Amino acid sequence: MSYKESSFYQDILINEVFYIATKSKRLIRQTVSDKDVVIAWTDEAKAKNYFNKEGIEFDKIKKLDIDRFVTYEIDDVFNENDEVLMNPTSKKDGELINIVKASNELMSDLDNIRLKEFVKDVAKEDAVFGLTNKDVKQFLMISDEVHQKPNIMPVWSIKSRAEKVRDEDFEECDIIEIEGEVFAEWLDTLRDDDHAVAIDLKSGVVGTVVPAQKVINQLTF
Repeated sequence: MSYKESSFYQDILINEVFYIATKSKRLIRQTVSDKDVVIAWTDEAKAKNYFNKEGIEFDKIKKLDIDRFVTYEIDDVFNENDEVLMNPTSKKDGELINIVKASNELMSDLDNIRLKEFVKDVAKEDAVFGLTNKDVKQFLMISDEVHQKPNIMPVWSIKSRAEKVRDEDFEECDIIEIEGEVFAEWLDTLRDDDHAVAIDLKSGVVGTVVPAQKVINQLTF
């Protein structure tokens, strides 16, 4: 059975978080087939039960957002071939996965899910929300590199999501709304300029970024 069908994978697709534990500021590991691997869970209670059952001391159980983990942390913590033991309940079970490969597949699946949900919401409400500089009637463009020319347009299908990110990361900006058909026209320009679209970004400016053409392909209007 592919690990994509496992409960841990489906849990992360739904909740977009997982948990690790630390002791003396070090990730807690478990020996599996003569290898010391990091252990992780998709439910905090399962992690606590594991430590109580095995009598293992820990300082902290940390909740990790999958987007922030892949964007900011994975390269600093793991190498390409490192494995992680998911959801062990004892020292004799759990599912061993390649953390880099699994994370990349999770993000790919999440991108597809989010894009479909975004298009569905926009088609229903006929509204797309974006950030704009004061008194400018055009969505803001950002970049994923400090010195890179802006090439990504953040958009949201629900105003409250845009407001949350604006309040935490773009306080100087306003939020404006456009109709779906106007957004579709803007997408053509973004595609021609080889720009991307950030779909329903989370606080911290993390989440799904896809080529404009991929959004166009999903539109139903």
